Amino acid sequence: MPPARKGRPATLGRLLAIGVLIGILVAYVGPVREYLSAREELRRHQVQLTAAQQERDRIGARLRALREPAVLEARARELGMVRPGEKPFVVKGLPPAGARPAPAPPAGDGGGVLGWLRDLL
Repeated sequence: MPPARKGRPATLGRLLAIGVLIGILVAYVGPVREYLSAREELRRHQVQLTAAQQERDRIGARLRALREPAVLEARARELGMVRPGEKPFVVKGLPPAGARPAPAPPAGDGGGVLGWLRDLL
């Protein structure tokens, strides 16, 4: 008959193995957490990079457009510049840009002298 002590070292060995396994898992928690954090930071930087590249492309397109003489002249006129020899005029009392014009009077017999008389009455 085998001695009863043989079962105890096996249980102790299993507990030791489980303890080592738990220690290894705990040791991996920090690096895994740092890896996930670095991956999230990389994703945020990639989003920022994409936005910066789109902004660069938009500014580049504006810069290329300003190299065209017609676009450059239109932009200069928006700023109030005139060519040498031209006389600048300022028109006051205009509605602001983008404002809706006043509705046109209805077409038909409402115009002329009859329409004027009807407006008086």
